[in-house]
Amino acid sequence: MSLNRILISSVLCLLFICCSLAAVYAKEGRTCHICGMDISAQSKSRMTIVYEDGSTVELCSVRCASEEMKQNSGNRIRSIMVADYTTEEMVDAKTATWVIGGSKPGVMTPVAKWAFAKKEDADKFISENGGQSAAFDEVIKAASMEIADSGNNGHAHHAHGGHNMDHMGPGAQMTFNPAFGDDIYHTHPAGMWMLNYRFMHVNMNGLRAGTTDIDSGNVGFNRNKPYNYMMIPTSMSMDMHMFMLMYGITDRITAMVMANYQVNVMNMLMDMGPGKMVGSEPPMQTHGFGDMELRGIYKINNYLSGSLGVSIPTGSTRETFITMRKSFRAPYDMQLGSGTFDLKPAITYSALSADAKWNWGAQAMYTAHLGRNDGWSYGDTFKATSWIQRALGPVSVWLRLAFTDTGRIRGADPQINLINHPVTGMGAPMPDADPNNYGGQRLDGLIGMSLTKGPVSIGIEGGLPIYQSLNGLQLQTSWLLTIGGQVMF
Repeated sequence: MSLNRILISSVLCLLFICCSLAAVYAKEGRTCHICGMDISAQSKSRMTIVYEDGSTVELCSVRCASEEMKQNSGNRIRSIMVADYTTEEMVDAKTATWVIGGSKPGVMTPVAKWAFAKKEDADKFISENGGQSAAFDEVIKAASMEIADSGNNGHAHHAHGGHNMDHMGPGAQMTFNPAFGDDIYHTHPAGMWMLNYRFMHVNMNGLRAGTTDIDSGNVGFNRNKPYNYMMIPTSMSMDMHMFMLMYGITDRITAMVMANYQVNVMNMLMDMGPGKMVGSEPPMQTHGFGDMELRGIYKINNYLSGSLGVSIPTGSTRETFITMRKSFRAPYDMQLGSGTFDLKPAITYSALSADAKWNWGAQAMYTAHLGRNDGWSYGDTFKATSWIQRALGPVSVWLRLAFTDTGRIRGADPQINLINHPVTGMGAPMPDADPNNYGGQRLDGLIGMSLTKGPVSIGIEGGLPIYQSLNGLQLQTSWLLTIGGQVMF
């Protein structure tokens, strides 16, 4: 890795860490110190504990209140207040009528627990949403059992992570996105933020046409070989730093913004024709910020989420490279953006086992490139992914399949075509400058693991292609790796 790439990566990582810390500290005054959730957003579940020494602790839910009392068991309690579900006013938690369970998702818990100042309000809630009435001692006991079952330092986070956890059973715990190597869309509770950073590396090595590997010896310029190209790609790496910020506007609607920084490097051979040696060319490199995406996500029910994203063409499509002492516009796969506004609808399904230790799901997404950019646009893409995940205390592991079907480029960039011009260019095409040598189908198999500590998660996912059928002659993908982290506040 070059010094410039190391410096860029270090600066971006430092920026992410600083933003994370600033966001957390900015919310410190109204943040639950047990889980990091914004208390002001939990108007129907927040609690306040006043100790005999006069100290006061605000918490987001009875789950966190139970953990707080466990951590401070030697400190006598003067009073415990809880928000009335109906009026959202603070009332005595010990004299309130509590409801355990029901269809209304709780906060920081797999089994909802709501408090009511009036018994008739609790009875009405039960008739509409289900559940059963309970005394405060029963509620605290149930919350304590969840903490013991979770095995995650007392934290079982509601709707934190890669899948919707509104319907989790006992023993549920906070998990990282089960497919954080890709974008699996999910909602967050109202008032909750999530800041996510991922580094993705894609390694491409060797040529392929359709489903057949092509030896570079079968590619050459005017040498009576099957593929007549002067510049012969041999390998390529694509590094991407992705930054994503999500915010729960309501319990059903979440907004997301995502940006990325890319570094692309392609290694090539140069064949000048008969009588000339085939030699290595200096690597072709491009780097810079890519397209930005804005997305809205809507929770349809406890299993389905629908979303719509819009990609804004902030990434450059006019990157250049130098060869034979001439400057040319870089081929399509070395550009940083699509050059068009893109629509990205998606539908996500996610479910959990009764004990919430297993999670499985699937997502389908379509990317439609609208309009043309200098006479061309990328082919539309259909993506589908499915996963199965197992929670093991604070660690989660998963397996994932990801299928992508991308169409050929529509039209052609006249500046990229100059590479093939007999006078101004090299007189012979390079595979990446041909719009027909783009797109195809690929199925990847991936395995991932994550570790959660409070509101912070880190994870890693790696994978290999199981199947590749490429349009024309292209570099084939050999492996993929993603590492990242996220923080909730």
